[in-house]
Amino acid sequence: MKFTLTTQEKYDTIIDNVMEHIDEIVVIFDEKGNLKKMNSLCDQLLPFKRSEVEGKNINYLVDRKLVVDPIILEMIDTREKVFKDIVYPGGKIISYTAIPRYDADGNFQGGVLTGRDVSRIVNLMRGTTKADDEVEYISASKSIDDIKKIIKTISSSDASVFILGESGTGKEIIARMVYSTSYRADKPFIAINCASIPQDLIESELFGYEPGSFTGARKDGKVGLIELAHEGTLFLDEIGELPLETQKKILRVCQEKSIMRLGGVESIDVDVRFICATNKTYEEIKNPKIFRQDLYYRLGVIPITVPPLRNRKEDIIPITQYYVDRFNQKYNRNVQLTEGAMKILLANDWPGNIRELKNVIERLVILSAFEQVDQDMMARIMGLENIADINEQHSCSIERNGECLDDQPLCQKGLGPICIDGIMDIDEAHRIVEQKIISKAIKKYGNVTKAAEAIGINPSTIYRKIKTGYLEIDLQDK
Repeated sequence: MKFTLTTQEKYDTIIDNVMEHIDEIVVIFDEKGNLKKMNSLCDQLLPFKRSEVEGKNINYLVDRKLVVDPIILEMIDTREKVFKDIVYPGGKIISYTAIPRYDADGNFQGGVLTGRDVSRIVNLMRGTTKADDEVEYISASKSIDDIKKIIKTISSSDASVFILGESGTGKEIIARMVYSTSYRADKPFIAINCASIPQDLIESELFGYEPGSFTGARKDGKVGLIELAHEGTLFLDEIGELPLETQKKILRVCQEKSIMRLGGVESIDVDVRFICATNKTYEEIKNPKIFRQDLYYRLGVIPITVPPLRNRKEDIIPITQYYVDRFNQKYNRNVQLTEGAMKILLANDWPGNIRELKNVIERLVILSAFEQVDQDMMARIMGLENIADINEQHSCSIERNGECLDDQPLCQKGLGPICIDGIMDIDEAHRIVEQKIISKAIKKYGNVTKAAEAIGINPSTIYRKIKTGYLEIDLQDK
């Protein structure tokens, strides 16, 4: 018996043939989001098979979490071309384009979704600019070597890690090292800066929300960042800035291993490893008015304290050389530092830590008129008028039991003599010196904002230290 193909069947055959010759994911869907046709590349690149979803509605995939951020629904809603890059577990990145289709009369007919695997391109770009995504901590000090040993020891563990350290000490690099050596290294790493998200949005970002949960919410709802980190690692940077009520909800996630979206009625199971970081001091974290102690006990199973750069100056030279090489390559320069220039770097206390040092080196490579950078050039780059300024900035008189030690670079310019009578707790000594520096700066500049800028910290840090009783400074009329 001979069969004759209808015109529609011939057309479908041609379409199928064309789709198979396109080196991209191709999905044809109608105006309601029903998936009509998919090419075989979908089986290779997507986390599901055509046989499982072809003929079904896009909402079927959304309900089963096979699709997290449905570009098809967004295109149907806007009826305009939509572009979106989506990262899948394991690091695969698909760059999607959804294009609407209309018939001859202008009626909306659905659209075509195409997707290209750009993972290789992204990885090549990361390979040529590897330093932009550092996962190795450059160091020569025993203190950082000890931290690296801890990271190696806990590589097979799933315990929560809590990283303390001043701003700019490289806490996120430590977090990424923990992640990259763990068995979750092939799963998502979701990093959240808790201080950068407005408090009225933080919970919707963390937990997500159901459609229509509040005014301004997306029509199709939103998946939260915790849910996106499922089976992977969630890095909560500056966790100390979270409101106490949000901290309470994070504690519930740790205990119950589930979340509930805003406006939701059903809990969603999540398997997440927590890595947290804060620039608050240990004393501040132990203050229940700032941080919930039950949450700290949950998250602080493996505590790691990253010391400031001023306490491990043997790291300055290797870090400097690393960034000199990096920025020489980036800006096509061949800048080198003389021994005198290195001595200036070693003499500095670096209140901004590695971040400040990195910025100085980048500025140096860009602005230096010569390839050999001497101490005078380094002084100008660092904003110091001459070498005498540097010597004065990093020296002061220290009195101990009546003896004046003029050659000890232990305080900032203009601090005056500090009397040390016997032995005291080092944290208390740090508090006394900090209080004196901040008090003197506020007195000189007349307000907290200018004082904070002069000594290289945030105004909020001064207010917080005073509010918690860590510093005793009268801010009346300031």
